[in-house]
Amino acid sequence: MKTTGTSKPLVLFLVMLGCLTIYSCVKQPTSFIVLQTSDLHGRFDSSLAGLAGYVHHMKEEYKDRALLLDAGDYLQGTPGLYYSSHIDTVEKHICAAFFDWFPYTAISVGNHDIEAGMSVFSRVFRQMEVPILSANVIHESTRKPYFEPYKVFSVKGYKIAVIGMLTPHVSSWVAERLRPGLDFLSIEESAAYWIPHIREKEKPDLLIGLFHTGAKGGATGELGSENASLWVAEHVPGIDLICYGHDHRPAIYSVLGRNRDTVWLMNPGAGGEFLAQAKVLVSPRGRNRVQIVPELIKTDTLEPGQEYLNAFTPYFQRAYEYERKPIAELLNTIESRRAFEGPSAWVDEVHRGQLTIAGLHTDLLPDVSFASALSDNAVLRKGQLYLKDFFTWFPYENSLCILEMTGSEIKQYLEYSYSQTDIINFDTAAGIFYTVFKDKPEGERIQIHALAGGFDFVQERKYKVVMNSYRAQGGGGHLLEGVGWDAATIRARMLWESKTDMRQDFMNWEASRSPFRARPLPYWRYQ
Repeated sequence: MKTTGTSKPLVLFLVMLGCLTIYSCVKQPTSFIVLQTSDLHGRFDSSLAGLAGYVHHMKEEYKDRALLLDAGDYLQGTPGLYYSSHIDTVEKHICAAFFDWFPYTAISVGNHDIEAGMSVFSRVFRQMEVPILSANVIHESTRKPYFEPYKVFSVKGYKIAVIGMLTPHVSSWVAERLRPGLDFLSIEESAAYWIPHIREKEKPDLLIGLFHTGAKGGATGELGSENASLWVAEHVPGIDLICYGHDHRPAIYSVLGRNRDTVWLMNPGAGGEFLAQAKVLVSPRGRNRVQIVPELIKTDTLEPGQEYLNAFTPYFQRAYEYERKPIAELLNTIESRRAFEGPSAWVDEVHRGQLTIAGLHTDLLPDVSFASALSDNAVLRKGQLYLKDFFTWFPYENSLCILEMTGSEIKQYLEYSYSQTDIINFDTAAGIFYTVFKDKPEGERIQIHALAGGFDFVQERKYKVVMNSYRAQGGGGHLLEGVGWDAATIRARMLWESKTDMRQDFMNWEASRSPFRARPLPYWRYQ
């Protein structure tokens, strides 16, 4: 058929329209921004206003191409958080309000979120609209995931998958009564299953790990590694970016994966001091389909977000009124950093309290106490102590426990403890006299001389030892690695656990003896 002159422009228009349609259906290289927090530990106060302002600005700039993630540990750590968890249970929980306000794209779960107890974390998660992800937390009965394992987000024609995981050693650290019906699989096992599964089923253009597990090291054993982010990056193909937390160590670095592909890892550290950020360019084809440029942003240099301050001032005010409750008068200033130097007032006051409080609550009078400083570089100044000061002394909710240990096991425990470099894991003992030989290797450092009453300390004899529930459940590895126990042995050796919160017990005890002076005890020395 012959084309008329008037139909030629129409044909040309239709051809051009078809080309434009085809072009519009082809995915174009697209930039995204991934912003990550972790280990906030309830610090939802005005110190996060700069972070909030920056996140708001990035969300305005990137719109739906901005992903805001958190890697867990948000439900323990501050008086305001405790108030929202246990005192005011009617108002929307501050943690749920915080994550929904931005809103976050997704969050994972930390060990301190589980330790807050099922009644607390279930209420918070019910109130929250943000997806909660953790692939390796499962129902003990059905073996099915308790939380969503992963979530896929479709943006500008691209699929972005985020998978959450949690260090499985939470099962050693947290009493079963706080997590009934939950079990925790190793990260190595879970990553080896879920990452290929997501790649095959969802075919994402970008796969992000949102892990509450440090880079490497920590506890090991049948549960797998406590800190396994680096292992996943190096051994499980298919992941592009790992946003992790738990070890409180800010970091940005990349490694080569099993298929010689580059995997980036970023950790913002704790308390909102840093925000981890990754600018990501995703292309539909080519050799380098995903390009990532990460950085850590210091939040105290950022301009505060006034909208955040306006929204959360009522929470701040209620928390301030709660934490300013006077408890007791301290007659001398004490510092947690002194714990490494020798007997310290900070830790030895905890020993004093543990031995006394346990004796008030049970007929099983403890022979020995183990304790550490739970806060790094913290100071309690001479004068009135308020409720908030006891959160500095005891940041997390714990109970007191008494375990049965032999003399040789007590020595093994101390040998392990005096090899630790993190202050939270540097336990000392009270109730026994001993010398620490700093220049000797582990296994030969500790020489125990006698019990506090002057009685002989016998390696084969059984003693009653008091400690906090985190340590008694295996936290820090003192019992599991240092002594060589397993979870079944811990359960068998547990003689008593208090029904009350250790922090509250200490507040009551110090109030009963106010004003008080915290003095070092003469139980050990370096040589």
